Amino acid sequence: MDTEPTRRPRFDLSRILVIDLEATCWQGAPPTGEQHDIIEIGNAILYTGELRVEPGPEILVRPTRSNISEFCTELTGITQEMLDEKGVPLVDGIRALREAHGDIARVVWASYGEYDRGKLQADCDSLGIPYPLGDTHINVKRLAALAAGWKREHGMMETLKRLHIEPAPGSRHHRGYDDVINIARLLAAVLRGLKA
Repeated sequence: MDTEPTRRPRFDLSRILVIDLEATCWQGAPPTGEQHDIIEIGNAILYTGELRVEPGPEILVRPTRSNISEFCTELTGITQEMLDEKGVPLVDGIRALREAHGDIARVVWASYGEYDRGKLQADCDSLGIPYPLGDTHINVKRLAALAAGWKREHGMMETLKRLHIEPAPGSRHHRGYDDVINIARLLAAVLRGLKA
């Protein structure tokens, strides 16, 4: 008879939260007094059993230390008007992420490279918001390069192309809501290769 108490696992391994952040940007250096602010939290869940991708809600974040430049709108498709209408403070964007995905501190999470992890940590620190994610992070950019046997990492679109993965229909590169689906599909392909 097993008398050990059932312990709750530290991490939920049945799903991976995939994140892709977009931030204010400029063609060159930021204008005086402005700095990069998160403007979108792209999010999706990759269910590890069936390798199914489920998109999360659109989360637009109102910047507090900068404005949307014309360059940023051309790159992301996000306008100042969109953020004025639908954008929320970062703390509310994180709350929306928790409402959509539960205890996100106990979920393994992934992003394409290290930028998203560092940017979220920096913005949370500077705004006095507790960092919401767990410490188990998968760098999909590095994992894909390792799995493919490449000597170096590549950008997301190049990696999709090299691995013969079609981008999601109608997706726009540099739009978090779309990029996160492609990142999750890429991670699913790598995990599928491990299951083969």
